[in-house]
Amino acid sequence: MNHSSFTRPGCFSSEEGSAPTHRILVVDDEAINRRLFLQVLELEGIACDEARDGIEALAKMPRNNYDLVLLDIDMPRLPGTEVLRRLRMAPPFPHLKVIMMSGRATGDEMACMMRGGADDYLSKPFSLVQLVERVKAALRLKMAQERTDLLNRNLLTLNHELEQGLLSRDSDLIHARNALVLSLAELVCHRDAETGTHLMRLQHYVRLLAEEAAKTSSFARQIDGHFIQMLECCAPLHDIGKVGVPDHILQKPGRLTEDERRVMQRHTVIAADTLQKVARVHGFAVAFFQMAVEIARHHHERFDGTGYPDRLSGEEIPLSARIVAIADVYDALRSERIYKPGLPHADALRIMVKEDVGHFDPFLLGAFAQRCLDFDRIFQQLTD
Repeated sequence: MNHSSFTRPGCFSSEEGSAPTHRILVVDDEAINRRLFLQVLELEGIACDEARDGIEALAKMPRNNYDLVLLDIDMPRLPGTEVLRRLRMAPPFPHLKVIMMSGRATGDEMACMMRGGADDYLSKPFSLVQLVERVKAALRLKMAQERTDLLNRNLLTLNHELEQGLLSRDSDLIHARNALVLSLAELVCHRDAETGTHLMRLQHYVRLLAEEAAKTSSFARQIDGHFIQMLECCAPLHDIGKVGVPDHILQKPGRLTEDERRVMQRHTVIAADTLQKVARVHGFAVAFFQMAVEIARHHHERFDGTGYPDRLSGEEIPLSARIVAIADVYDALRSERIYKPGLPHADALRIMVKEDVGHFDPFLLGAFAQRCLDFDRIFQQLTD
């Protein structure tokens, strides 16, 4: 550890002499490292707990509302990589930040851990300045995400109150809108050799997944009954942009060329642009069109940033699109196509949870794993 470059940065508490505003858990099997990290971070107004290995760290999680875990990789009994996996599969707190540390893993290996849910990493030896600044940066990001959650909750509440005021007066219009959405999406499905039951399954999937995710601390503040109703209505619009894809590409039985794939990927932008244009011209149902645009444009983004069309990553991807992505991929894997057979539930589950690493939000994937048998039941019941 390089101590010579350490200078004490400014205090990170809300005001001079105030109680610490953040709490972190330092997990390292070397006691001297734990003591040093605690001393330095507590000088910055950050409350710290310590754990000597991964098992002790996981035991402390339910009893303490941590903002960040400083997690060593090379530990006895339970390595840091397994602790990270468990934290991301069953998040104990919303927006919990994890910074990995190692003196043996290469920089590339450490960077790859961010696909598994790490927020940052430190390669030992590192200076205390690096430690403090990386921790403070992660905590600032957490605060920004919490402010965004609060804003989204306020917007959802406001939209809900407005729509509830209209519901008794305009319930027939809302039912008509929902039916029209489904009819429009079914027309597009017929061009793509899809079926209306695919859309019905998708609506059941997203409701099931959103309800399960809402039980967790990571999503309880973002998902309410109004969000779920809107998601269920908007989900069938995810592929309406395919109406702008030429038949020879959309209905091609074999593998697409690179140029054809780029044309196919444009369906996300076509749909989003069309929906945005309608919203601007008519200026009604703002919340509905906002979610519809998010789903249509971003349901092919990947959590690791390698998707399309905008290569968004992590929580940059709207929550509605992250939910639809899981439902849409599951149904695509299970369904028979001209160019492939449908897969059994177990094979689809294995691909999504174990093989396609980096595609999905790991927190939502955990909720999916909890209810995957219900996904299979929906597929069985609503298959032509």
